[in-house]
Amino acid sequence: MSDTKYHCGTVALLGRPNVGKSTLMNHVIRAKVAIVTPKPQTTRHRILGVFTDETRQVIFVDTPGIHKGDKQLNRNMVRIAYAAAEEADVLAIMQDVTCPLDRTTRELIERFADGRLKQPRIHVLNKVDAIKKEALLPRLAMMQKLDPGAMAYIPVSARRGVQLDTLIDQIASMLPEQAALYDPEWFTDQSQRQLAAEYVREQVFLSMQQEIPFQTAVEIERFDEHDDGIEIDAVILVGSERHKPMVIGKGGERMKDIGTRARLGLEKLLDCRVHLNLWVRVDDDWFNHVGKLLDLGLGAD
Repeated sequence: MSDTKYHCGTVALLGRPNVGKSTLMNHVIRAKVAIVTPKPQTTRHRILGVFTDETRQVIFVDTPGIHKGDKQLNRNMVRIAYAAAEEADVLAIMQDVTCPLDRTTRELIERFADGRLKQPRIHVLNKVDAIKKEALLPRLAMMQKLDPGAMAYIPVSARRGVQLDTLIDQIASMLPEQAALYDPEWFTDQSQRQLAAEYVREQVFLSMQQEIPFQTAVEIERFDEHDDGIEIDAVILVGSERHKPMVIGKGGERMKDIGTRARLGLEKLLDCRVHLNLWVRVDDDWFNHVGKLLDLGLGAD
């Protein structure tokens, strides 16, 4: 019998929107459980992604990006991120090294570096494949100066998988010695119903421009499993009457494209036939209604 101790615990992925948290988690667990788009605030709630092997189980907690906003949804998302940090065993603070260090990221680093949370911290510098080495070294030095108490500063490329093995090794070494909390075959806490809503919302985000994506949400009204597949009725909520024809598109073409892409993604993930029915409904200012946010699973934890 091996004397190797088993390590298991949670790591909170923290950072501004679009720094690559969801991409990193999906790559590590080899499944798309967090949707990814170039739009800010794509991730709206806490998502678990579980990596398991013979000696460790790393439970990634993908969180909404830290940002400022005046809507109730914005405030809920930021509270969810900070709550995940308080509950995690390890904090992984991510940044995009292709962008200058902004004030929000600096404030985030300083917030955790002040010692108010006792968990070990690791800084993840993403997108190193897009910059030259000589540009990375000053950034690493800056992180060491801003947070000298961090356990590690690791450059990675979440999209290409560069240094992710090193990152997992470092995180696992800081996790508690305990048995796995989840079955080795289990890789997310999201239900198939939740995944369906997220896959549709991803395609809405990818299809739309400007502020419209933020003012959309997806509600699953029916999710029926049959011997030959799954039938889903999904409603795309929009915050204004003028947005409805924009989502539908000329002759319904945009809606059809959203549905086709979402269905194909779900069939690949769930490995079964999916029949997806989509509608658009106007729900004025839904992103400021506490009750509606709770119904959509977007209440603050």
